[in-house]
Amino acid sequence: MNKKTAIIIGGTGQYGLTLGSLLVKKKFRVICSSRYNKKINFFKTKYPRINFLKLNIYNKNVIKSFILRYRPKIIFYFAGQSSPQISNKKKNITLKSNFYGCKNFLEIISNNNLKIKFFNAASSEMYGHVKNKININTIKKPLNPYGLAKKKSFDLVKKFRIKKGILGYNAIMFNTESILRNKNFLIPKICLGAINAYKNKKKLVLNNIITTREWNWCEEQCKLLYEFSKKKPQDFILSNEKAYSIQQMLIFAFRYFNLDYKDYVITRFKKLKKNEVKSKKSQCKKNFEKNNIHFKSNIFGKKLIYKMLKFYLNAKTI
Repeated sequence: MNKKTAIIIGGTGQYGLTLGSLLVKKKFRVICSSRYNKKINFFKTKYPRINFLKLNIYNKNVIKSFILRYRPKIIFYFAGQSSPQISNKKKNITLKSNFYGCKNFLEIISNNNLKIKFFNAASSEMYGHVKNKININTIKKPLNPYGLAKKKSFDLVKKFRIKKGILGYNAIMFNTESILRNKNFLIPKICLGAINAYKNKKKLVLNNIITTREWNWCEEQCKLLYEFSKKKPQDFILSNEKAYSIQQMLIFAFRYFNLDYKDYVITRFKKLKKNEVKSKKSQCKKNFEKNNIHFKSNIFGKKLIYKMLKFYLNAKTI
């Protein structure tokens, strides 16, 4: 029996590797693409059951040949520059990777009448200053180039679904963590900062500690993605409704070592900038209930921090 094929574009990040591993267990043939040979060669040995291939997401002829060769049942689009902060300095590459790459796949699927499920990784960065919890109908007013690029790709997937009949999904993702998370992001910085404070008495410098976010665990989010892949094409929020401030996450991390974060953390700013959102919370459970998906998050807050800490402490290099 031929296996169903899933293609993950931008598949060497935490979502691609975690989802790819899950889909392999679900008896999919999984192909993860990347633009970097170095990453492909590195992950080939670590994830032998996943196929890693180089792909140029801006060359439509290459994309078309790639899709027609493998005839996937489903494509997940995780490619793109993903840092809101960096997007202010790299506006063009942020827009190009998050929007135009996505557009190329949609056009090829549409022009060739392919019945392929297409999942676009949208983002909570599409929303600006929101007083209430974010739901699927909340107005989108992005405050940075990354959020704008994600909004454009979100609107495009929705347009292709409604007007061209594409099996298009938008998964609106909130902050997500895992042991694969890039160490330049906040939660890894906090965990590594606590370890360095404990071992070397080093100080950790952060911009602020007052913002609040929902910090999700990647494995849980990927299981939700898989459940939504069995439902009809739609837009949905992917989060856990478990919100914590940066300060609370610092307390969890430093108390693990019986330390007071106030002795080791330096904050650059006491107030937020105009393009920074103090609190971002979701109203996602309605999406789950509507789709008859039963989900209860088990890894958040202190437990999430502790899992990250234990991994870093056991790692040979940090």
